[in-house]
Amino acid sequence: MRPPLRSGRFRSLPVTLGAALLVTSAQAATLDFGVSYRAPDAGLWGRVGVSDLDLLGGQVSAALSSRAAQVGYARSLSLPPLGAATARTDLAVTWQGGVRVDSRASAGVGPVALNLAGAYFTAPITDVDPLAPFAQAPADLRGRGWNASLTARYRVNRTLIAVLGGELGAQPQLSVGVEGRRVLTRAVTVEPEPAEPDLTAAPEPAATQPDAPEVAADPAAAAADTPETGPLGMDDTLPDTEPVGTLTWRAGALAGRDVLGLTGGVSYATENGLSVGVDALAGLNSFGVTGSLSAPDLLGDGSSVRLYAAYEPWRTVSAPLRTGVNASLPAGSGTLTLDASAGRTLQGQSGFGVRVGYTLPLP
Repeated sequence: MRPPLRSGRFRSLPVTLGAALLVTSAQAATLDFGVSYRAPDAGLWGRVGVSDLDLLGGQVSAALSSRAAQVGYARSLSLPPLGAATARTDLAVTWQGGVRVDSRASAGVGPVALNLAGAYFTAPITDVDPLAPFAQAPADLRGRGWNASLTARYRVNRTLIAVLGGELGAQPQLSVGVEGRRVLTRAVTVEPEPAEPDLTAAPEPAATQPDAPEVAADPAAAAADTPETGPLGMDDTLPDTEPVGTLTWRAGALAGRDVLGLTGGVSYATENGLSVGVDALAGLNSFGVTGSLSAPDLLGDGSSVRLYAAYEPWRTVSAPLRTGVNASLPAGSGTLTLDASAGRTLQGQSGFGVRVGYTLPLP
């Protein structure tokens, strides 16, 4: 049985959420409600929260669930002429007395983009998010510890990016690689509009002229007078092109504790939002593969569906098998969301989770 709520220690957290809900009546914000179920050990969860609340020069979020209370703060800064930076910190306190602090920051300076993340926790992430074990991104499932990661991306040119990343914590690792992009196009022939005849002009009588002597055709003159050839000798009838999608490829290497191998991947995204991607790791006693598929408007206008699967047996603090689906669609004045995931834990136990939520933007 869980210990009773300690009013002296946690009294301020419900008060913070209540104050935030009252402030939303005067500002634009977003309310969210959700119910989750995870088997075999978590049972039924409930959650209510508010986000996108403008406060203290940034945006504040707060939430209460049956396991924890959460508060977050995010802010973006413009640093001309260098670039821009964003940062976010989330604090969660569980009803059993555990604490989790997660921070993320990103910045761009010229051709360089940096992403930094870190976490310190005395409670497992499953006390805050019941579906975290089988999410697409691997989660640190330890009950106590810390971790940090840094990723740097350098744009070599318009189509090539160099990537360097590292992680510290229970399974430290270092990765290097390159990423290339190519925009795929298709030909589009633009047919000229036919000229409208002038019906008001009277026809001119045909004049009779003596037969002209035959003259040998001049190829150069004929080429210059051809209507399909421009003044620079270029064919004006060549078709135009339009983009149909972007092909991205990735190649690199990953080395760390209990992992060493080469990495590679490819993804394709169309102009209308459909995307598919797959990545793989192969090396000495190391193997893994991940994939995802996203489709817009599959359940109606404004909806989105995403499928993912990951098999990474080399991970030591995350679930090695993770699969799931995320869907959202407009419903009334808000958005209805559905998340379902399943997989196998580090102990070899199978499990699954389902979450139904509703977000409502306030005017």
